[in-house]
Amino acid sequence: MQDYQIEQPKKGKLKILSLSLALAAVLALSFFIYFFTKVNQASSTVSAPVNMTIKKGSSTRMVATLLQENKIISHSWIFIFYMRLQGGVNKIQAGDYLLDRKMSIAEVAEIVTAGKVVSNELKVTIIEGWTNKQIADYLMARQIMPSTAEFLKLADGHEGYLFPDTYKLGKEENADALIKKMLANFEKVTKDLQLDKDKIILASIIEKEVGRNKDKVTKDDLALMQNERSLVASVFYNRLKAGMPLQSDATVNYITGKTDRQVSLEDAKIKSAYNTYLVKGLPPGPIGNPGINSIKAAVFPAESDYLYFLNDASGTAYFAKTIEEHNQNRAKYLD
Repeated sequence: MQDYQIEQPKKGKLKILSLSLALAAVLALSFFIYFFTKVNQASSTVSAPVNMTIKKGSSTRMVATLLQENKIISHSWIFIFYMRLQGGVNKIQAGDYLLDRKMSIAEVAEIVTAGKVVSNELKVTIIEGWTNKQIADYLMARQIMPSTAEFLKLADGHEGYLFPDTYKLGKEENADALIKKMLANFEKVTKDLQLDKDKIILASIIEKEVGRNKDKVTKDDLALMQNERSLVASVFYNRLKAGMPLQSDATVNYITGKTDRQVSLEDAKIKSAYNTYLVKGLPPGPIGNPGINSIKAAVFPAESDYLYFLNDASGTAYFAKTIEEHNQNRAKYLD
């Protein structure tokens, strides 16, 4: 039996080794905390739908680059590393996807590996009262149009007649096809109404003047709003007949791009053919694209002696026959 002497490690070396291991552990933990935070974090806090096509044979790196270019993810390397950890490198499926910049990397990875492709039809929803500019901005956000200017050029002369509704667009259809669908829909839903340009202009103003400032509108609200639309129409017709300016805040907002219920004194002095505080009669064109209820109100106004109305903070309208009554309503519901 040999008698060997085993040299014990020096305490200083053990301390350095322990510190190194501890530092490595802290760095690794920090990395994974950062990594998984980014994996479950969206690139944007605002919803922005994006149509994206993954071609057959695309590598994980190619898909990651495409996602970053479309601003769906902020860091391509995190997507790649996450796919490797999840064993999803060879599971990405080709197809057309509707993704959102509000999705996390984990959500995007789950969609593209599960092959949750969209149909060949794209749904677009146009809201009542939207101006052509608002429609253009919406289509641009959905990547249906490359720029607002292009849509506005195509829609020139059609403001007021682009009927608000939900439309389906084929994969190869563009904004021009959408405009044709909206115009055809307008003709279909208004064919039994006696319409002219003045009524459409008035309907577009009514659309902006009546509403509710809350997320959920009840059936009772809808019934009250339709009654208000008819009464608002009567106010405007009575003012036109009496030679009074309409004094519609909505027409001033059309000029400024604001959404104020009561416009400022300064904005009410803006020189424009659309400023119905300064110019008597109707503006030269519609200030948006009205829905069928506002169109019907313009065609079938209520009978009344009202010359004034205002909206309180909830959006409810109050009507008056005289300036004295109107001022009382103002003091009661606005001040």
